[in-house]
Amino acid sequence: MLLLRHASAGERLSSASLDRGRRLDRVGRADARLLPDALAGHALERIVSSPHARCTETVRALALTRGLAVEQREELAPDAPLADTLALLEELPEDSLMCTHREVVERLFDGRVTCEKGAAWLLERRDGRPVPVAYLPSPTSQERAGALA
Repeated sequence: MLLLRHASAGERLSSASLDRGRRLDRVGRADARLLPDALAGHALERIVSSPHARCTETVRALALTRGLAVEQREELAPDAPLADTLALLEELPEDSLMCTHREVVERLFDGRVTCEKGAAWLLERRDGRPVPVAYLPSPTSQERAGALA
């Protein structure tokens, strides 16, 4: 199971209702374009996303490449109650990707893990709870690291 933080979308807007429509910026669009190749080695059965524009844009190319629909779920929105997010994660199959926000990642793991924009955590279920086991940097971070090598 993959937990993806949306790609870069600039600065937060002044109100929550306006912020829902915030779109990806130049770096975010590059990460979204590179995501299908970056996750090529991961089987995906479902792609589930926060309904915020920056999340759905992040996974659009991946969904098209895989022939999957993007399922929009409020349980992945920044203000979603933890219990609702956990219930969604429990119902999803192992080969799922969820695109969400920093706030959700922090709530899920009590602030013990961080996740840069456009990056993902590979999760395993242990005793009914998601546990982060491997970090996947954003595609543009991976590209920059490769250029430095």
